[in-house]
Amino acid sequence: MSLNDAAEAPRQRRRGEDLENALLDAAWEELKLAGFNDLTIDAVAQRAGTSRAVLYRRWPGKMEMVAAATRHAILRDRGPAPEPVGDLREDLLHLLRWANRSDVRTIIEATAHLGAYLAQEKLTYRDVRDYFLGGRPPQSHSPIEAAIARGEIDDASVSPRVRSLAFDLFRHEVILNQQPLSEEAMVEIVDDIVVPLLTRKR
Repeated sequence: MSLNDAAEAPRQRRRGEDLENALLDAAWEELKLAGFNDLTIDAVAQRAGTSRAVLYRRWPGKMEMVAAATRHAILRDRGPAPEPVGDLREDLLHLLRWANRSDVRTIIEATAHLGAYLAQEKLTYRDVRDYFLGGRPPQSHSPIEAAIARGEIDDASVSPRVRSLAFDLFRHEVILNQQPLSEEAMVEIVDDIVVPLLTRKR
């Protein structure tokens, strides 16, 4: 869809979630088309068939809009997060399988499109990851927090690095191999690395 086509399309009266999704889809498509540096609020507004003011009422600037669009693009294929079953190993595996539903190309594209911006602003991928996650609603179920509450693991012995390790390894595998993880790989991450670290005695 070209910008001219988008500009000529009649504007639709959308509200609530329908409008939000249309804006996020438009921002993601423009990011893929133009890259971060050349992305403009005007182009997103034209593609979505709306005005700049509608976008600025939701996001104060381009970075905030791109962060929201990237989260939206990655999460839209996953569906609702799985309900806990009360077992650390099984809950971790359920979450990894849920994350594995995302279109891998979306994760790769999100990483690639931010490369120029990172270099320009002298930021690392961790800086951008922390920024993106900072605007995300809290996860409804954390297997680690639930296991701590059950007394299965000791909160004091779980470092921030170990808390994030399952998804750090998941992300690394996805980007390195450019494909979803196999069931065997997810089981290895949980059984051979994460659960032993979480449950070790100090």
